[in-house]
Amino acid sequence: MSKAKKTAALKRLADLYRRMDEAYAAAATPIGLSCAGCADSCCETMFRHHTYVEWVGLWDGLGKLPAARQAEIRDAAENWIRRHQNPLLPGVRPRVPCPLAQESPEGLRCGLYDARPMVCRLHGVPNILIRPRGGQSAFPGCDRAQTLGKTCEPALLDRTPLLTELARLEMDMVGRDRMAKMPRVDLTIAEMILLGPPKI
Repeated sequence: MSKAKKTAALKRLADLYRRMDEAYAAAATPIGLSCAGCADSCCETMFRHHTYVEWVGLWDGLGKLPAARQAEIRDAAENWIRRHQNPLLPGVRPRVPCPLAQESPEGLRCGLYDARPMVCRLHGVPNILIRPRGGQSAFPGCDRAQTLGKTCEPALLDRTPLLTELARLEMDMVGRDRMAKMPRVDLTIAEMILLGPPKI
């Protein structure tokens, strides 16, 4: 992938991420949803990510960190993988902080906040996704959002236009022909870190 193509893709991704954050705030604010002090931290939840463009964006963010911090994150990613491959209780998924997570006065917070993928950005608020062939999927929100939503009418976040634009950006960056030949992305943050930047 050329430097110009990568730069253009990352610029579009940053703009899309900004609009995702705005959509999240529009859904979270009416119900008073905040992550501060939450005992069920999203940073300890296993999320899988599915686009090359977000993988590229993650590595662009990592590359801007000091070498010592990058080494800490790689060590944390190796520990995350090791803990999930060898859980203390068989059959029970361990609660291990994401390799990018950092302690803050409010609890865990992403240490690469501006480059965090879509799933991390939109998780928590009540949302819907309209499927191309009809029907929709609905997510009631995290436990805290569901509790807060009982006292007022929640503002649903419609993921459809955001996900559609992310898919379009992915196709434009990778190319339709190449996309059909490349393996599908289905990775955790830890795996994206340990695999290195995607080969595009």
